[in-house]
Amino acid sequence: MKKPVIVDQRLSDLAKVDSEIARLGKQKAEKQALFKADTDKHALDQSMEVQRRLKAEIDTIDGLIGQLRDKRFKIEIGEASEIIAPKPATPVQHREWKIDETLLRKKVPDYPSVARTDANHSTFSKGLLDLVEICVAQAMDDFRKDGFHPDTRISLDFGCTNIGVSKAQFIWLGERCKALEARVAELESKPAIEYKGVWQAGETYKRGHLCTHDGSMWHAEVGSQGLLPGQGAAWKLCVKKGKDARDAR
Repeated sequence: MKKPVIVDQRLSDLAKVDSEIARLGKQKAEKQALFKADTDKHALDQSMEVQRRLKAEIDTIDGLIGQLRDKRFKIEIGEASEIIAPKPATPVQHREWKIDETLLRKKVPDYPSVARTDANHSTFSKGLLDLVEICVAQAMDDFRKDGFHPDTRISLDFGCTNIGVSKAQFIWLGERCKALEARVAELESKPAIEYKGVWQAGETYKRGHLCTHDGSMWHAEVGSQGLLPGQGAAWKLCVKKGKDARDAR
């Protein structure tokens, strides 16, 4: 008759906890690798949504590992007899996600590619608010699909990271807009080449305008009205008339 196998319950419980810690540690390492791979990309190729989701999952795993380490300590000092297989607890009732499902089906609004004026300023503000609603709903839906509930706690450093990223993007893009607006203003300040036909005494000419007078083509050096090409510095000869040119006056 075989002798009964004597099992050290404490060592068995410790082994189970260590196995679970190792399993969660492997999952954490995999998610950290995915997080790093995304943050190593060019800023325009990174996904803030993916990074938020991975950070939340890593924080959750950290919390579970912390709980298991607490259980391990209690087993070591003999204060827990049924830590590995505790009695089922009463299910916790979590809030449901409050997501406007229509926002998930909405098309991202196109940016109004027109010059901003006092009259159309509200168009830009409304477009931004619509986009914010859609992006928030999409972020909530991503967490919902991954099994998280709106009561899930996040660490303070995760919240600070999100606030910092949003602030940095706002400042960076704001400075970019200022640079582009300055460039546009510079380009618009330069004279536009435009042919105005035969010179007319009653026409108002701007710098950059071209006109024909006495068979030659003239370029307006400054804005003027009634200043005859060839008399004074308001006009500069561009193309001199040839021998057979007709008088275009």
